[in-house]
Amino acid sequence: MSALPSLRALHYFKQAAQFESFSEAADSLNVTHSAVSHQIKNLESWLGTVLFNRTAGRVYLTADGITLKNCCDDAFDAISQTCHSLRNRSERHLTIACAPSFLAQWLLPRISRFSQRHPQITLSFKTQTEIGQIENRRADVLIKSGSHPDGNELEQTLISSDFIGPVCAPDFHASFTAQSDFSALPLLHADTKVNAWQEWAEATGARGDVTGGKHFDNLMLAIQAAKNGLGIGMAPEILIKKELKEGSLIAPAGFCEVDRETLMLVMASRSHEPEISAFRSWVLEEAAV
Repeated sequence: MSALPSLRALHYFKQAAQFESFSEAADSLNVTHSAVSHQIKNLESWLGTVLFNRTAGRVYLTADGITLKNCCDDAFDAISQTCHSLRNRSERHLTIACAPSFLAQWLLPRISRFSQRHPQITLSFKTQTEIGQIENRRADVLIKSGSHPDGNELEQTLISSDFIGPVCAPDFHASFTAQSDFSALPLLHADTKVNAWQEWAEATGARGDVTGGKHFDNLMLAIQAAKNGLGIGMAPEILIKKELKEGSLIAPAGFCEVDRETLMLVMASRSHEPEISAFRSWVLEEAAV
């Protein structure tokens, strides 16, 4: 008998163990439920032990199943890291994940300076902000606004504390001040930051109901709507410095600090990779300007 079971069986088992569901494993592998079940049965037969308890249509890992899952997680992660290193030894590539608003308003207007400094690094961009993007190596770097996530496996670099405030086109110059009753004003909301107006109102003691107004799918659209005179948007100062400088947006009530930050996140195990280190240094330089 071979010293190892089928690699396919171990792969299918790893997915099934992650979800504790043959159906979800099948979806993730793009195979049928029966294919997963067949591979698990073959693996259990080879090992001579039960890996899953099957009860009322559900499956649960046994003690042996948990032991094998932990081993598979470590082994497949080691294989993934080794393959990544080999594949990128001669090809230097960096994938950056961030919100569409950060990408459009902050990163893209500056990124040519990084490419001029590091022409050997090929860049890709993704507009997702889930931690899984870097945990599963779909991205190398994640930039997001929020509180510090838990976990020693992540390295966090502060780009900026978050300051937010109401902004509008110059035509609204006389429409409001910090003392205005905001219930009567045309407010613009970004659904990706749906509580931003309430957050600002609580921090500043602003008057009136700030829940009404127009809604947009994301912050970038809300900023564009404000620039085009559709109303007053709530925006982070870091994302609209260019518009404020050129005068296409104004902030009559100023900005206030809120309890979140813009962070660069990477897996701690990859923190010192040359591409990540170069990007981190550049981001901090740009944020300090």
